Amino acid sequence: MTDRLIEGARIVSATGVREGAIAIADGQIRAVGPDVASEHGDATDVIDAAGMVALPGVVDVHNHLHDPELFPEGIDFASQTASAAAGGVTTVVELPTQTPITTPEAFRKKREACADLAHVDFGLVAGNVEAPDVDVERIMAEGTRDFKTFTAEPYRASDGAIVSLMEDVGNTGGKVRVHCETQGILDHARESIDGNTPDVYMDSRPLEAELDAINRMGWFAEYADCPLHVVHVSSGSGAREGGRFKSRANVPVTLETCPHYLAFSKDDVEEKGPFLKVNPSLKSPAEVDRLWDAVRDGTIDLVASEHFPTYRDDRERGWENIWEPYAGLPSIETMLEFLVSAGVHEDRLSWTRLRELVCSRPAREAGIYPCKGSLREGTDADVVLVREEKFTVSADDLQYVGGWTPYEGREWSARVDTVIADGDIIARDHEIDSSPGRGTFLARP
Repeated sequence: MTDRLIEGARIVSATGVREGAIAIADGQIRAVGPDVASEHGDATDVIDAAGMVALPGVVDVHNHLHDPELFPEGIDFASQTASAAAGGVTTVVELPTQTPITTPEAFRKKREACADLAHVDFGLVAGNVEAPDVDVERIMAEGTRDFKTFTAEPYRASDGAIVSLMEDVGNTGGKVRVHCETQGILDHARESIDGNTPDVYMDSRPLEAELDAINRMGWFAEYADCPLHVVHVSSGSGAREGGRFKSRANVPVTLETCPHYLAFSKDDVEEKGPFLKVNPSLKSPAEVDRLWDAVRDGTIDLVASEHFPTYRDDRERGWENIWEPYAGLPSIETMLEFLVSAGVHEDRLSWTRLRELVCSRPAREAGIYPCKGSLREGTDADVVLVREEKFTVSADDLQYVGGWTPYEGREWSARVDTVIADGDIIARDHEIDSSPGRGTFLARP
């Protein structure tokens, strides 16, 4: 018996886009293809997806969704995974924000807390590692393969600590994620700045800090024999720097960028001010163009949201003093709609390349493919249906509780229509039909 049938959709696969149907039963995909509708006419629920595009549920491998010691009331794993679900993200891999997760006990505590709140399936990353005395093997046994560290404050690790971490993680079969900005360059830039206005923040985190750190981390990973994942590459030049190691290193090097680095440049700060404060900072329009090129040609491996939630009132303080608010942007709910509108519909990306960037490749890197990130028979029935229509972005239309979006007022041409996770419809038109605790933890040993 078929529980749910999606018919008439344009289904995106690794080889192209073709019209067909998707049959779902017991939380899994039972069949996909052009003849499926006629073979599964007994479906309990039929979704008419004529004219819509069907993608695997988005897998977002970089986001900050839960930190009770940092986030204010109302911002937690429940509200933020609801926002994720509304935007077509059916799996998240969450990273520590301020509170470190560097012991098995801390990892277990966070895992249990998030399981009670999750609207979508989730994994966790250990971090932020500053000291070299981390019990990598025991933490990995709790269900993760990823460890996060920084070359910059406020969680800066020494070069020796990073190499030591890479050796331990590499020997145990994991991967190290690194925030790449060289602190010495940041310090020098900050010392030359006298002012509190939003525009000066961009100058406090120059491009060269990213380039130097990516280069050094590439060699560190090679020396330590450890797979490296460079998070949130903010520039086309940074992508090219990392791309050198992808082609010649003996260890895997993956490069990630985020929607805001493709959507905004430092020229937009005059209008949006503190609502574009992010680390690394935004770069020049020329770097944005180069970054799109790197996304298109495969130098960038995947796109992740780097979602960081704050309330509007907190951001407003930055107009008077840009150094006060936390850096980071809410983007998990808007990521897919932006990439379709500015990527696919502007001929920067194909549908298959988009699928690779936000579905299949993130799932592979997370160790959960093809269960997640694909629309194959026998995999989890995580599906997002996208409606191609024009609309104006407004925070009032989003599930996100912060009350703002940096994309406010932009004209887009794709809207997330229906989101299915494990066979259940959990969102329609950014309205949630799900309960906290529905999602489950994904062990990624």
